[in-house]
Amino acid sequence: MPSFVVEVDDANGRQGVLDIGGGHVTTPAYVPSDEVSRVAEGFPGIERQNSLCECDLWVSRGDIDRLRTHPEEKWEVEESVRAQMDDTQSAAKLLHFNFFSDVTGLEKEALVHILGLQYRTGADVIEIPHGFCSTRSYERAVQAALEWQRQTEMDVSLMGVARSTDDLAMLHRYLPNLGGIGIDCRRFEKALLYQIRRTLKPEDVWVHAFTAPLQYREVENRGTLGMLINWFGVDTVNTIALSDHARQYFAGSMARMGVSEWSRCMKKLRYFAPTDYSALTFGMLEEEYGRECRLSRFCGCPVCRNLTIGDALDSQLELYRMNHFHRAFAYDEECRKYQHALKNNETDRFLEKRPYATEIIRRSSGMLVSTPMRRFQPRVSDEAGRSPSSQAAMQKMVMR
Repeated sequence: MPSFVVEVDDANGRQGVLDIGGGHVTTPAYVPSDEVSRVAEGFPGIERQNSLCECDLWVSRGDIDRLRTHPEEKWEVEESVRAQMDDTQSAAKLLHFNFFSDVTGLEKEALVHILGLQYRTGADVIEIPHGFCSTRSYERAVQAALEWQRQTEMDVSLMGVARSTDDLAMLHRYLPNLGGIGIDCRRFEKALLYQIRRTLKPEDVWVHAFTAPLQYREVENRGTLGMLINWFGVDTVNTIALSDHARQYFAGSMARMGVSEWSRCMKKLRYFAPTDYSALTFGMLEEEYGRECRLSRFCGCPVCRNLTIGDALDSQLELYRMNHFHRAFAYDEECRKYQHALKNNETDRFLEKRPYATEIIRRSSGMLVSTPMRRFQPRVSDEAGRSPSSQAAMQKMVMR
């Protein structure tokens, strides 16, 4: 049963300890996906600061309907999920369901199957899955999940999921019976995050974000909050990768593109720079710094350490995957630094060095009138003196 205690409640965020699966997670913390966790083990010098990992499943309405009409396939699905969970080297594990927009709700039979699937495959907290439905419909799912927990006498906590302020207000009423609250942050829901800050940040309630936006209109889509979503009271966050189906579709679309069209597409991908929390496109980086500029100017993670902007753009279909790993490593390192800042009353200084995140927070709260953002000027990291690797070496790195 997970438990969470806030140790530092700062005006700019909070630091706490989450006990789950027999391990202790110091927050704010980045929760890697199973894919990122496996890749990280192949990089020397990467330390896992916590023992929590998240496995993600993408589910469409067709997937749900097929299991209803072909119940004999449930065993195969469960064995596949169990293998995914068993392959994850982590003391505590979450199983998160990413629903496509055609899943507007779950029938009770499907809900109970998903709850039992999580328990049988070893999840340390059981998510009450939230399709794209109303708060009233989701509350019925929460009540059904609590009833299932009582009847089966399962000793694993439940986690509700909020997509809106109404969802959060509803879940708050059930908090004594929930082990935490998850939020769907694929879009920047300002009202939802501010309600978390007002109602949950002062409480010993674990708040987990399943993903966080990479760009914000408050800074003309040129920057991100990154792990500083903790300012609102979010303790842990995961960055979700593409589903296998989406990857296949993306690869097929890329294969049909001409060279110039493919290049334009790659240049639209955004790169997170922990030096100032900017999220410029690779095209912007190439234009401002040139193809020979090393990404280690912006980040010292294992992916960026020996890579130029040109290497990244030439990596073809691996660029998305490589960029996802980079963001995971960078978020993890930023968590460590912010934990230190929270414990040592240095959050103001930390925020000053991340101007894009600071600007998002200030403009979102109405604390600052519109002022021009300073030009993106990343500091040179300690890795800047290293020589860039060859394209072959980069491919080997991201394919581990």
